[in-house]
Amino acid sequence: MKPAVLLLLLAATPAPQAIRLESGDYRWIPFTVTHLPTEVRCSFEVLQGEPSVHMELLPMSEFRAFNRGHRHQTLAVSPNSRTGAFRRVIDRRGQYAVVVKNERNAPPVTVSLEVRTDLTPEVSLPARELPPQRRLTVILISFGIFFATITWSGLKLIRAISNRPD
Repeated sequence: MKPAVLLLLLAATPAPQAIRLESGDYRWIPFTVTHLPTEVRCSFEVLQGEPSVHMELLPMSEFRAFNRGHRHQTLAVSPNSRTGAFRRVIDRRGQYAVVVKNERNAPPVTVSLEVRTDLTPEVSLPARELPPQRRLTVILISFGIFFATITWSGLKLIRAISNRPD
């Protein structure tokens, strides 16, 4: 490869950013999706401090709710940890934000954050994780169906035992 082409490729690759976050503080990186589908790859690593950091991918409408401290829906989220990453294929045009947040009452941290977009993603990417609200909904529905099945089976069994000729 020619040196000029190599320099252009290196310049086009964003370097991870080091960010200092105080207790309860967050930083966000806005971006616009105009080409569909677009894959977003995000990763972070706590360079100094406790594992009290997480990342979220939000549509801009949900970021406004997040910014006001209201409940919000995320497209992807990482758990509080020393490192974290997620990938998400976005299939709607619009404005989005990647948020990295240090939890309240946690000591200050320095975080390395990297956000990349790919205009030619692998369309067959498997789903990795549901957002926390949907995860809770799936768990509650599963428990409801499980207990309804157990109750129905138990009632049928009790009726069969009580109607049994001796």
